[in-house]
Amino acid sequence: MKLTDKQINKMAQDLEAGMKIFINKETLEYRTILDLDDLMDPEFLEEEMEKIENEWSNYAVIEKMNSSEAFKIMEDFVDEVKELKLKENLIKILNRKSPFANFKAEIESSNYREEWFAFRTKRQEDYVKEQLDMNEI
Repeated sequence: MKLTDKQINKMAQDLEAGMKIFINKETLEYRTILDLDDLMDPEFLEEEMEKIENEWSNYAVIEKMNSSEAFKIMEDFVDEVKELKLKENLIKILNRKSPFANFKAEIESSNYREEWFAFRTKRQEDYVKEQLDMNEI
């Protein structure tokens, strides 16, 4: 049994949207829970975790990338940009305060918007696959 590319893509999107993924190692069934513990109803989180722990004897958790991994993706994307003015702006942004928000704003108004989304999605999918491998799934 193996997860499909479509499932891996969905997991990557869920992580990007701020979810935590719980995968049953035996059946490959997975569930997502919003990864904002401080904003979520603690009772709801407790209930969801209890369901997972009671129904699944062997599961893995995949959490979103840490900020240094996400930052590395932005750095790597800058290497792909051919438009010199945009490339210079992105390099400056990565070296200033609030690089994530500013990078997003700069990309949103550029001709590289779609390329960025495709690049980031591919890297998120690679991350999910690495996490699956690390958890022997």
